[in-house]
Amino acid sequence: MFNCVGPADPDHGLVENLPAVINKSDVFSFTLRADGFNYDKSFDLSLTVPSNKLLLSTLVITDFNSKDSSTIQIIGQNDTLVYNYLIKSNITVTSNYDYHSPKISKVRLSNFSGIIDWVITAN
Repeated sequence: MFNCVGPADPDHGLVENLPAVINKSDVFSFTLRADGFNYDKSFDLSLTVPSNKLLLSTLVITDFNSKDSSTIQIIGQNDTLVYNYLIKSNITVTSNYDYHSPKISKVRLSNFSGIIDWVITAN
């Protein structure tokens, strides 16, 4: 008898170089484990920020290993730059902003290696 065995499931829950994206009215999330990954994508945000709440962005970069820099941005109405994160090391940053019309999130990665966990929500 022969048994076939596939690759083991990743213990961290992420498949390498395959972003996991959630884009709903109450949250936008981008999670990625990457190794030498190039990526350039924009997402039309479904996020709604009520007038009595703030826009909250939390970005965590771990296991960073790259010589190139990458960027993550939130663009608002009339191409207003709401958030601009330059990724060139491990970071943890949380930002609150009184902005109610986020429109687009942009992720531009250049030969990125590491883990990205980015969440945008209303707070």
